[in-house]
Amino acid sequence: MYYINRIELGRTLAGRVSDLKGQEAVVIALKEDALTACIGLASEINAWVFPLLSKRIIIPGDPRVVGLIDPAGMFTWNPDLEKPQRDGIELESRSVLEDIKRQAFSELNRILDQYGTFSKDGLNGRVLLLTGDIVEDRIEIAMALEYLKSVRYRALYGLGGNVDSTAADYFHLQTDKDVALDVMTHMFPAEHYFEQKDSYTPEECRLLVTNISQYWT
Repeated sequence: MYYINRIELGRTLAGRVSDLKGQEAVVIALKEDALTACIGLASEINAWVFPLLSKRIIIPGDPRVVGLIDPAGMFTWNPDLEKPQRDGIELESRSVLEDIKRQAFSELNRILDQYGTFSKDGLNGRVLLLTGDIVEDRIEIAMALEYLKSVRYRALYGLGGNVDSTAADYFHLQTDKDVALDVMTHMFPAEHYFEQKDSYTPEECRLLVTNISQYWT
């Protein structure tokens, strides 16, 4: 499926969950690239936006994504790696992996500082919408599920524009309701699916996220 831009993608997703309008749901952005889509969604259903950003961990010389560091500094393994693969990485590259984790967490903190303070406690009792734009794999979803384990949410949704079939199955199994505008078995790079570049600069996006209620329709 193709879109004019990410705002349109978010508004299209909003049409699939219009029953949530006015319930003060929280749209959880699975990555920074998805924030514009999240803004489009949140502005239509009067929701808040929570930037659950992370950093992917890749060991030099190994093309695989090993896992992610989340805002709390916790590491989540890539769910596509089997246990023997994880054990091998820890055995062969443990010290390198730990150094990369620390560096990634430091870089992530610098980014998150630009968004202000977002408390996980504010997610309790809410309907949470895990939202991606172009969801190419399961890794950010796995990180979000781990991050939210201590949260007593009312319901958990999984939303995406174009979603890899494996990720779509994962959404379906792990959430109370899932919406994928298009489920795909082969995907191009994300920008292939948009006619226009993002409407907002990263700086404008961050400002909108922290003031989203001013833009509710």
